[in-house]
Amino acid sequence: MGSFSCSPSPSPSQVIQLNFILATSSAIALCICAPTFAQDDPELSAWRANIDGTKGKSNDPGIHATVSQFDADITSTVFTASYVYIGAEGIPSHEIGPWPGNPNIATGRDWTWRVPRDPQPATNPTETGLGQIGTMVNGVPMFNAKDGRSYRNRGVWEQDAIYFEGQTMDVGIGHPQASGNYHYHSYPELLAMQQGDSPRDHSPILGFAFDGYPVYGPYGYANANGTGGLKRIESSYRPRNITVRDTLPDGTQLSGYYHGPNVSAQFPLGCFVQDFEYVAGLGDLDEFNGRFCRTPEYPTGTFAYFMTLDAAGEPAYPYLIGPSYYGVVDTANIGPGSGHTTPPGSATDYEPLRIYANNVADGGTATISIANAVPNSLLYLAWSITGSGPTSTPWGDVALDSNFNALPALTADAGGFCTLTASIPSGLAGTTIYAQVLNDPGNAGALSLPLRVIVQ
Repeated sequence: MGSFSCSPSPSPSQVIQLNFILATSSAIALCICAPTFAQDDPELSAWRANIDGTKGKSNDPGIHATVSQFDADITSTVFTASYVYIGAEGIPSHEIGPWPGNPNIATGRDWTWRVPRDPQPATNPTETGLGQIGTMVNGVPMFNAKDGRSYRNRGVWEQDAIYFEGQTMDVGIGHPQASGNYHYHSYPELLAMQQGDSPRDHSPILGFAFDGYPVYGPYGYANANGTGGLKRIESSYRPRNITVRDTLPDGTQLSGYYHGPNVSAQFPLGCFVQDFEYVAGLGDLDEFNGRFCRTPEYPTGTFAYFMTLDAAGEPAYPYLIGPSYYGVVDTANIGPGSGHTTPPGSATDYEPLRIYANNVADGGTATISIANAVPNSLLYLAWSITGSGPTSTPWGDVALDSNFNALPALTADAGGFCTLTASIPSGLAGTTIYAQVLNDPGNAGALSLPLRVIVQ
């Protein structure tokens, strides 16, 4: 059972009980509409915005002492016609640390990422460099497949970060640099759960590359035109059939000075990025680890990157985006001292009605916050564990199937804010919860951005 209360001072009618297991009881039966629903521009709406002051956390006391000083996830979103500016400390709201063998500590970085709103294909693609190549929707940077080292420091046979540094990564599949810059090299599992990513639905946008194109999780439509059901989207890279490292993937023969070590137990195939080759048509994606396709957020199509996993659920090279960007790169975010762009004074704050959920864990107590409602207005939180819809209502299509439950009315405070707490019953681990808020239904009503989360 769950106890919900509205901030700052609940009335008796605002203290209610919820049993998540009974998702289909008291359902509101409404007609099902087309398989998409309206929402704001994805480059504005996809971010995991911190609306209640949630701080970073770790089960390691030393790490927690540092990261708990910083606001987690996204702290500001402002935009112009050309760019969206994302403020973040680079600290996620999911648990982080420890990092075995890595003495560094994650710390706030005061990032302001600038993401193009109208990305364009590049005539001459730019290789991804070391350091940040994009940002996840929680403001944490994404890095490419390399760890910055090469065999005998000769600039060839560059070390694969997943192989050489995987043991230093934490439960969220991230780790910090010496600068305190926490980052991911591959599919960020805990962030993915916070965003509701599973084979049950098309993956959400989990990040944006610095050319402005979205980066999805690993599940998409079987066909680029949006048909064929859902599948795990596969990379077109594969390990090369080599035992001696004397050529590059493009066939270039190397002089002896640039040879790598023979494939062995110490240096197995796949431990260097040059161990992989691109084969057009082998998988679903191109050499950039993306494709032009339809997605729920882009029903008319966009170029999109996909994070890739193998059949066992392990990261599959090139993990996030390919060795090069597909689009024209915004250099405001890359290179020394970058990632701290000041938005122009003409930029507009993005403040939609939204939900923010944390600690949604089996047998735990979740915190659910609602922000940007009409002050002192009524709020109805609807939820389902049976599907994402959409379902038609008098206030628009909601991102829930028709078997949804609506909670009794809550009341926003004078700032348009409300916080709820809920005890999650045991036995729901792995369950996807879909939720959305209806605000002020007596005055035309407004629907929040939808929420999707997997119980940990």
